[in-house]
Amino acid sequence: MRLALAIAALTALGLAACDSKPAGDSATTASDPAAATTPALPAATAAAAGVEGPAAGKWRITMTSMGQTMPASELCYEKQVSFAEAEKMQQQAGVTCSEQSYRREGDAFIGHSVCTMDAGGAPMKVTTETRVTGDLSSKYTMDMTSKMDPPPAPGMAETKMSITSERIGDC
Repeated sequence: MRLALAIAALTALGLAACDSKPAGDSATTASDPAAATTPALPAATAAAAGVEGPAAGKWRITMTSMGQTMPASELCYEKQVSFAEAEKMQQQAGVTCSEQSYRREGDAFIGHSVCTMDAGGAPMKVTTETRVTGDLSSKYTMDMTSKMDPPPAPGMAETKMSITSERIGDC
């Protein structure tokens, strides 16, 4: 499941992060790159698509992957994370993207990315299609389909994931 969390972080447009702590544990602080991997979106691309990062505050994050819903986790954004900051965190985590494009389509943001990350000492190419709907100041959902080459395990060449993030108050 750690790989699923890494893929979520890789593909989530800089709009959310996945923390391994269950709800009720102390919140992770998004301004600490070591504490949470925040996905990135190039600043120019994000601005062109009209995308802003999630509002500062405490967020409850629920992830469903491969038909299983994980326990909710909480994440605290001390401030709205800029896309430049998110991109820097992504690079520090060893993720390199050759393609990232995002566009607004009605009330949704649609994204496409092709990135390479370390998967147990070997590079893995991850191609992801993302759809984000909702309000980044209160509640939003990301639906993602990722194709991995080589697959990290049998039957995992393609994964589908849904992440719902809901702002639950101040940090």
